[in-house]
Amino acid sequence: MSITHTLISSRAMALAALYEDCPPWPADTAFTDHDISIGAQSLTALAAQRGTPCLLIAPSSASARGEEYRTVVITTILDRTPRRGLRHPMELTVNCDLGALDSRVLDVLPLQCPNARHRKTTLLRSPHTQTAIRVLLPQTCAPGDLLALTCEGTIALGQITSHPARIHPGSDDEPWQGRCLK
Repeated sequence: MSITHTLISSRAMALAALYEDCPPWPADTAFTDHDISIGAQSLTALAAQRGTPCLLIAPSSASARGEEYRTVVITTILDRTPRRGLRHPMELTVNCDLGALDSRVLDVLPLQCPNARHRKTTLLRSPHTQTAIRVLLPQTCAPGDLLALTCEGTIALGQITSHPARIHPGSDDEPWQGRCLK
């Protein structure tokens, strides 16, 4: 073993230890073959109860550095564009606004198969904005599947809910809902 090899492997072990101290998922997260649970709350049951997009804010693990809380956003895949060669990854359109999540996403997993292997680069897109997030997901993801995005810090539901263009007063298509669009 050379000195260069020793230096490289010791640096890799130090980086691995650093990432173990800052896990992306909240404390008390359990992964099964068909669901993710945080504490006693199943994320699939939460999405069925509240609809998507929805979120769950939970404390980060005791050893995590940085933010005290993690936000888990549950969203549904609306559309899928398959890979078009090596340079164009698969694209998935989800039913939430990714603008507030762009730099805060730590990990993304499909709820139906969180332990899936063979992940490839995938672009997540919002339906009404140009925001895209590059993630690693299995190529079996399809419209109707649920994704769980774990994010650093706390995020409000209003930040991830898409607000399509509203109709102005005087229009007969839809009643006016007031000025506040929160």
